Amino acid sequence: MPQRPCAISLMVCDQVVFEHGTQKPYLLGVFTGVGVDAFPSSPQRFDVFAALTDSVGKVIITLTVVHLDTNEEIYAQRMTVDFHDPLRVVNLRFRVRQLTFDVAGTYLFALMVDDQEIAARRVRVYQIGGSP
Repeated sequence: MPQRPCAISLMVCDQVVFEHGTQKPYLLGVFTGVGVDAFPSSPQRFDVFAALTDSVGKVIITLTVVHLDTNEEIYAQRMTVDFHDPLRVVNLRFRVRQLTFDVAGTYLFALMVDDQEIAARRVRVYQIGGSP
């Protein structure tokens, strides 16, 4: 039976680039807020980076985005990861390409394994020119 991984980090950023050869991750444009022109927003494009460890076996990891005011899940993406060594750190990139925000507010980006949260990050979505 697979062992649930432990999260070292979870970051939302413009882009994650893995260096050729070493596979070192470079996080470009890390952010905690998204400014949009109007609601609903145009489709947003960004990456979510996670560093995970302490797991063995194939694990299904789900990235969810939930609007905290309504507890409504507005996005989900799944990835199967095969952990071979519990001491190894596995770096993951979720490519989010078509996420639309219907309203301003705070959104929780969470990594889930077997319906249990292993990491989370809050992102504030606001209208540009609106109140902070």
